[in-house]
Amino acid sequence: MVRSSKAQKNAHAKKVLTDEDMDASAGPLPRLKMDGAENADEVVAAIAAYKVKHTPEETEKAVRLWYERYDEMLAAAIQENLDLKTLRDENLNNGYELCQESQDYEHCQSRRMAEARGARHDQAEMAQNSNLMVRIQHSFSKVRNGLQQNNLRYDWFKIRTTNNIDQF
Repeated sequence: MVRSSKAQKNAHAKKVLTDEDMDASAGPLPRLKMDGAENADEVVAAIAAYKVKHTPEETEKAVRLWYERYDEMLAAAIQENLDLKTLRDENLNNGYELCQESQDYEHCQSRRMAEARGARHDQAEMAQNSNLMVRIQHSFSKVRNGLQQNNLRYDWFKIRTTNNIDQF
């Protein structure tokens, strides 16, 4: 049995995925740039060019595919920030109560230092998420305005707010 398992060759991947493959599966519209200057105007121009050669249904489908990709990213960043804040608040409160009940000063001091390190890490994560949220919200706003200028109005094209409840 061992010999037969060693004799079996592992199957190799038939295709290696590249960035070009990922772009192709993203649809016909350009990806949002997350670093440097934003490219919402480029997205609007691509939508306008796509609209000329495609049906209204195909255009809406392409825009919705593009929108949903970034709306999911926006929702995830918002939810992560809300979760980090809730968890951080709970940890600080629990740590304070435990130190009040305990008389072990060294343990409390170690715990406070660990909480401070965790808070700095969480703040860095939240800042990164906030940058992503602002980029997507701003780009969505510019793209939606561009859509309206091209007589494309989609009721579903909503922009999430940072509380993850409201949309505009």
